[in-house]
Amino acid sequence: MIADRRPEQATSTCSFCPKACRFACPVSEATHSEALSAWGKMSAAHQVLTGARPMGADLASAVHACTGCGRCTAMCKHENEVGLTLFQVRGHAVQAGVQPRGAASTLATFQQAQNPFGREMGSLVASWRAQRPVKYPLFPGCSTLVKRPSLLEHTLALSEAFGAPMGVARSASKCCGYPLYAAGAMEAFGAHARAVAEAFEETPEVAVLDAGCAFTLVKLYPEVGVRLPCRVRTVIDVLHENLPHAPPAPPLAERVGYHDACHLGRGLGQYDEPRALLSKAVTAVVEAPSIRREGGCAGGGGLLPRTMAETAVEVARRQALEVAEEPSVLIVSGCPTSTRMFERAGRRAIDLVSLLERWVSQS
Repeated sequence: MIADRRPEQATSTCSFCPKACRFACPVSEATHSEALSAWGKMSAAHQVLTGARPMGADLASAVHACTGCGRCTAMCKHENEVGLTLFQVRGHAVQAGVQPRGAASTLATFQQAQNPFGREMGSLVASWRAQRPVKYPLFPGCSTLVKRPSLLEHTLALSEAFGAPMGVARSASKCCGYPLYAAGAMEAFGAHARAVAEAFEETPEVAVLDAGCAFTLVKLYPEVGVRLPCRVRTVIDVLHENLPHAPPAPPLAERVGYHDACHLGRGLGQYDEPRALLSKAVTAVVEAPSIRREGGCAGGGGLLPRTMAETAVEVARRQALEVAEEPSVLIVSGCPTSTRMFERAGRRAIDLVSLLERWVSQS
């Protein structure tokens, strides 16, 4: 169990709350279910932790109906950590053997291959290794390596254009371990984090492309007593720092809607950096009514796409409408997972890095 976090206190605080944050949960809003509000899920978790009810399939489904987006925490006067508490309580579902099928299969695949895709990552990373010295070793995240190699191509080209050349780091063959954390396998997550930390000893600094990976490395590793021996930065942070070195190019004649990705924004506090980059790249940016710390969720976290696939897409659809109701508006996100979710919901979406690469490569 993670030190310095008391799930019993957190669930008690929510259980006796008058549901003040009921509007904040994307899963509850998408399903129209009070039982899946922050109050409902934390009440279910509280029953498990106090022994009032044993962990069964129904309670397991409830505590897995969360993306870990943190929006309810942002709305909570007590800043109660709902998502991370529910992830811990999922460990009881693991022990009882009542995990939802998608969570159980993800955990089984991870235990076998050390990543959620069942892929051998070493050879995949080797194909991207830089042939010359670079300024920033790059940790793209296994999701990008497996599902979105074009984003990796854009990242490498863009970093070169910004005078901050990157090359895929050897440590990139390791998954950050977020799926273990989200599945509630906390002991396995701690052991995996320690192994990953050893792989990071080769470099004093690393740029991380996936916001979820960066959040895991920076915020979640310390909670299991692991601190990386290097400085971890997001690719967006590095690009923002080097924006003065970007080649001169007129903004794209594109009207876009910006989505504050949960791990990048609420998780790492990076709100201004992506907006500064975006303002240089396009002529017009649309903002949702709720942005920054109160921004909505695209439905890609917490294993929700694997445990409640249709709900995850509905969350993304609703958030896309919040960002930009007009289908013609291109949605931009600083998180590859969020971009994929918007695409699954039928909306035009692009990663911020890919948009920036398009901007600087104008002929």
